[in-house]
Amino acid sequence: LGYVSRLNKSLLLLTKIDNNQFCDVEDVDMNAILRNVAEDYTEVYAYKEVSLALEENGVFDVRINRTLAGILAANLVKNAFVHNVQGGRVQISCSSDKIEFCNTASGEALDSGCIFERFWQGSRKEGSAGLGLAIAQAICRQFNLSLEYSYNKGMHCFTISRQMS
Repeated sequence: LGYVSRLNKSLLLLTKIDNNQFCDVEDVDMNAILRNVAEDYTEVYAYKEVSLALEENGVFDVRINRTLAGILAANLVKNAFVHNVQGGRVQISCSSDKIEFCNTASGEALDSGCIFERFWQGSRKEGSAGLGLAIAQAICRQFNLSLEYSYNKGMHCFTISRQMS
């Protein structure tokens, strides 16, 4: 029942994003949001003994709906913890140009052609609906941001940056 409820909420959120129902936008300091989210998830996933490093080399300010900014940050930080290994690490790097979320990989690179599709899951995690990255992609698209995946030296990395005009 909990899974179905979360699935329903996620699908409703995607629909609202797709229908531009989050009109109120403001300049948001994503670094500040990330600091709060990172602290929360570090405590929640302490049992996995995953270390988290947040490196701030600049402030990523973006014009976005504040609620969706929080959801975007939470989805990518949660993804980094959930799809990590026991004793692994999460590295988040912020600059004025981009934010990069990297986590220890338990396997090979993911299929970059499918990773942002709704319901796609590289490896099934209990309780996951496979919508977190689709929501993150939809939020980025809505606010002229780019979300890209790469695999580098045993780490899955997701990078948010401004779209080039």
